[in-house]
Amino acid sequence: MPATRNPHSLNPKVLAKLGEDIYRLKFQEEYEREHHGKFVAINVQTSAATLGDTAEEALEKARAADPDDLFHLIRVGFPSAFQMGTYQNASNSDWLFR
Repeated sequence: MPATRNPHSLNPKVLAKLGEDIYRLKFQEEYEREHHGKFVAINVQTSAATLGDTAEEALEKARAADPDDLFHLIRVGFPSAFQMGTYQNASNSDWLFR
């Protein structure tokens, strides 16, 4: 399990990397085989994964279990949780959703 120190004080890019690393190491192989297309919320403090059919369902279940923790959202088998139809230069933007 990656050391997270205090995730609430980390940069959103660092939180995303932690979530991706946890997913890749612990869940990716099984989830991509058995849960393709579902959403998973990765708790970056506990390394727990919560599945849902929608992003909202995965996050609601994760927050119900750990209301004060931070989560990284992944769509199983896809390069990102969401796709956008327009181009936006976000190279200097940080996004953090709680």
